[in-house]
Amino acid sequence: MRRAAALLLPALMLAGCGGNQAQKPAPSPSPSESPTPALDPAARLAAAVKASFPEGVNQGPVTFDDNKLVDTGFGPVLVSHGHVRDPAHVDAGTIAVHYLDADGTGFKVRKAYPKAAESGSFGDLAEWSVSDKFLDRPVVYVEGGGTWQGYTCSFTTLVALNPEGPKEVASFQSVYDNGGAVEDNAQSVRGKIGAIRKGIDFTVKFEGTRSFAERYVWRDGKYQREGGESQVPSC
Repeated sequence: MRRAAALLLPALMLAGCGGNQAQKPAPSPSPSESPTPALDPAARLAAAVKASFPEGVNQGPVTFDDNKLVDTGFGPVLVSHGHVRDPAHVDAGTIAVHYLDADGTGFKVRKAYPKAAESGSFGDLAEWSVSDKFLDRPVVYVEGGGTWQGYTCSFTTLVALNPEGPKEVASFQSVYDNGGAVEDNAQSVRGKIGAIRKGIDFTVKFEGTRSFAERYVWRDGKYQREGGESQVPSC
């Protein structure tokens, strides 16, 4: 019995030493392992503009100071409206598109399309926006026109932001007015897009000296007018 107790005592002492040993705390992550803080929308837009126009938004005679950052399934895209600072009548407004990749807290340009769309006169567009109503990807809506020898005309263009790059998917004349060129029987019509069925069709409703509607159907990768030639007098 004394021999058994003598053998058991060192084992109990070793077990007690191991059981009372405190565990070391897990090492805290180094600063380099901390997650990158998310930028607020204004800061993201500013970073996208800086990456797209590293030398500033004044690109020759055109200033791109009206910008929108669009998040897509294939990465962020900066859409920029450019206007000519000292324009002539024939100068158009411009839409530039930059496809971006995240780069730390900023961006780097993957693809650039400085003239994704051009329209209008006197160096500017009449209207532009980005919509998710037409297709399963963002579409840039552009309207621009002008007056020449008393005839006022405007055109609407839709540019899809596809993964491989921007592509025009619709274009139609949306305004006609000859009131500055004729004295009798002047005509004036203005069309606005009404009902839209995404990826199927949309309707343009025209009002003025005549009222009518024209339907555009998605076919062969673009929206095409149904029923032949437009009822809008050409410019």
